[in-house]
Amino acid sequence: MRIRSLCVFCSSSDQVPPAFRTDAETLADRLVAAGITLVYGGGSVGLMGVLADRMLSHGGSVTGVIPRFLAEKELAHGRLTELISTETMHERKQEMSRRAEAFAVLPGGFGTLDEFFEILTWKQLHLHDRPIIVANTDGWFDPILAWFEMAAEMKMVKKRNLELVTVVKDAGEIVETLFRLRRSATPTPSFEKT
Repeated sequence: MRIRSLCVFCSSSDQVPPAFRTDAETLADRLVAAGITLVYGGGSVGLMGVLADRMLSHGGSVTGVIPRFLAEKELAHGRLTELISTETMHERKQEMSRRAEAFAVLPGGFGTLDEFFEILTWKQLHLHDRPIIVANTDGWFDPILAWFEMAAEMKMVKKRNLELVTVVKDAGEIVETLFRLRRSATPTPSFEKT
């Protein structure tokens, strides 16, 4: 089955390392080539802006979802295919989820982790069964992945729930991994390096 939309959670900071920006551009190129719509937080700054700008400049489709109170702070993108305004952060996450057939997490800060953990928790609770892929560019998520393993060892998280997430080396591997997961009857183990 073809993936038509991917929700990407990522940084709104303009101070990210160059490798993260390059990674976001690579993902954008692959999404455009595959005809996949980007669903994201609607900002024009940070990795959000890099991803959206690159897709738009290559003819891709981009849907942004941003709460009204954040539209100024995160500088809502003015050239998107579609921009949706919400009243709250929770409504933003619900709308992004509603429009996505899969999720990807690029490097980011507290907001990115909030979105990641919420969509992961929803999957754990069987509220959805869509793929969640983490791009561990330059080992950005290594401490969190180590915490996942520790939490499982200490029985705070069921070991099988580590399989709810697929980790790839960088964002360039996301699209092919999505296609592979769609073709496969069994999800890729969570921390298998692809």
